[in-house]
Amino acid sequence: MKKIFVIAQKEFSSCFHSWLGVLVGTLFFILTGVFFMILVLSYAKISMNPQQFGLSSLAGVNQTQFVFGSFFTNCSLLVLFFVPLLTMRSFAEEQRQETLELLFTYPLSDFEIVAGKHLGLVWFFELLLLPLLGYLAVFHWLGGEFDWGPVLSGFLGFWLLGLAYLAVGVFISSLTRSPVVSALGTLSVLLIFWIFDWVETISDGPWARVFAALSPLKHFRDFTMGILDVQNVVYFAFFFLYFLFLALASIETRNWKH
Repeated sequence: MKKIFVIAQKEFSSCFHSWLGVLVGTLFFILTGVFFMILVLSYAKISMNPQQFGLSSLAGVNQTQFVFGSFFTNCSLLVLFFVPLLTMRSFAEEQRQETLELLFTYPLSDFEIVAGKHLGLVWFFELLLLPLLGYLAVFHWLGGEFDWGPVLSGFLGFWLLGLAYLAVGVFISSLTRSPVVSALGTLSVLLIFWIFDWVETISDGPWARVFAALSPLKHFRDFTMGILDVQNVVYFAFFFLYFLFLALASIETRNWKH
């Protein structure tokens, strides 16, 4: 376990030593701030004149769902584009610079290398989540009220979504020597899963339900509504472990070739 943490620390530090990690962090903070501000102002506008929006009173609007449920849904679009940038250098850059060969000479198993790299990226992703907690304080300071249950459920779902997406990125990065190809490949795979969520809206056949069930967004949406379903947790655990297994298989196959 200690070796995994050493690799994770190295991967985590590399996010700050590159302009890409700093750029992703800065853009994430700015865009999430913009999303939050727009949602709060929109709620304030509705609260001043609910009749204008076809509501008899403000009681027709769930404050927590309107602000934080919508906030996490919008943030899920950000990770769709930011995760490929975070993971593009994970294995691809080391293969391009031929430093991965040096890593394999250390007394480390393939599992420890894959797990460590993914864990380091998870730490960076969790660091991005910390300032989001500040929005709760800001919302309360502005006079807003929220239910802790749906908010914490939204954070949990967003964290699980991030872990799953990062596992996809690590796997794609293990397949190529080009960080750009890695980023484009990861984005393509994530977009495919994102499109799966639309299938049920254009078709009602059994295959439509199967494709929709494969979409991370379908399972993530329940978390944003404060619904904690064990099936959704199991789905993200399987999704995460499956792509980490593929990354491990990719690394092991590469070693066989050498």
